[in-house]
Amino acid sequence: MAKVQISRVQLVFALVWCVIGTGIVAIPTAIAQFTVRDAWICALLFSVGGTLVALLTSLFTRYFPNRTLTNALMDAWGPWLGRLIGIWFMAGLYITNCTVVREAEVFVGTTILPKTPEVMIGAFAMVAVAYAVYMGVEVVMRDVEFITPLVMLIAPILFVLSMQHIDIHEMMPVLADGWTPVLRGGVVSILVYALEMVIVLQFIPFLRRGKLAAKDVSIATLIITLVLTIVTAVTIGVVGPATHYLSYPVLEAVRNVRVGRFLERLDTLYVIAVISTIFVKMTVSHYAWCTGMKDLFHLSSHRVTTLSGALLVWGGANVLFENANDVQQFIFYTGPTYAVCTLLLTPLLAVAGIVVKKAMAVKR
Repeated sequence: MAKVQISRVQLVFALVWCVIGTGIVAIPTAIAQFTVRDAWICALLFSVGGTLVALLTSLFTRYFPNRTLTNALMDAWGPWLGRLIGIWFMAGLYITNCTVVREAEVFVGTTILPKTPEVMIGAFAMVAVAYAVYMGVEVVMRDVEFITPLVMLIAPILFVLSMQHIDIHEMMPVLADGWTPVLRGGVVSILVYALEMVIVLQFIPFLRRGKLAAKDVSIATLIITLVLTIVTAVTIGVVGPATHYLSYPVLEAVRNVRVGRFLERLDTLYVIAVISTIFVKMTVSHYAWCTGMKDLFHLSSHRVTTLSGALLVWGGANVLFENANDVQQFIFYTGPTYAVCTLLLTPLLAVAGIVVKKAMAVKR
């Protein structure tokens, strides 16, 4: 059993920022492709995916109370087949990491560094990520603790100030087009961003009571659902139908904030908050990937793959996704299926394998 190194509070906020980091940028845009007026209902549907992950975590920790997902796969299916399934999960996690890095490059390049090559933005970001991951899970979670007060200070101020520009009629009438656009708009939040919380299964050994991880996922789900619903409702109320055509509608809503004659352009604070949470997401995801590689190939430490893995993710992000449109197309249309086949299927395979293994042992 791994030494206890992280608290439940750290884990909850790590999950929250892992979803909100890129979710606050991409989810409103994804929802707006199908519905604008009822977008806030789509955000509420995130709770469905979060509940699914909580149930999956509870089931997993029942059979593997102190094991990572990659270790559990080899326990359930043996060193060869289990390793192959684990490699499939690592490939899925790698694609997720590449997507996050490319999203970060595009966002930073668009908002604050338009003249800087996006490749260089990603390179500098991955150097910082590699260093944090190399220092261990304590440093990764300390980053979470450091960033949390910053974001919790900035975000409420920005969205309270944005509420003065809300037009409630932009969200009326409710369900005028029925449930079909709402359900289609909720697919990305349910199957892509909610299932990303499955990453919690790589951190089970670092918790004092791993069986409580399902409760932590439930708490994170409640927080994320509340935040996404408020953000989406405010964005629709401020920006209106134009949300359908904007890449960063939340940023546009924040840009409308004015306080008096001299205080404006508070969107800079929003950008700082988003970049901070994206950095947390990149470090947590990269740490999970490095520990998974350590488990699958019996490496001496996760540090062996920290730098090389960071270079691999940086290169993959820029090779797999040529521009922002490629990232959006993957998230909106390919991401749901890919998430189900990797993030959801592999933990179920681990549980199914150990159940079959125990049943065969009883018969013998």
